[in-house]
Amino acid sequence: MVKYPLKPIRTILKEHHDGEISEETVIFLRDILLIFTEFLAKQAVQEFNIMNQRRANNGLASMKRLDELSFRIVWERIYKQIVDKNIGEVGNVMETLLCQDGAKDV
Repeated sequence: MVKYPLKPIRTILKEHHDGEISEETVIFLRDILLIFTEFLAKQAVQEFNIMNQRRANNGLASMKRLDELSFRIVWERIYKQIVDKNIGEVGNVMETLLCQDGAKDV
């Protein structure tokens, strides 16, 4: 795995935690970010290729440079899945709590 600097990651963590931060925590977070970035890059390249295929189907020249839009589309898709999943889980928990309190007939 490629080695990236730990200082920016430590700086981000220190913005949210006043106490000490272990070296293992910073390294672990760096590794998570690298895995996520690799996944995001692969998905963005696929999206870029799909957009170029659409352009070709419409008689337009293909784009040569990987653009921000490809990453934005993939990120928004991932973020929406995360938010929708969390909303679904909260709804299930609330339904369970209502049932336990006897507020809802099962």
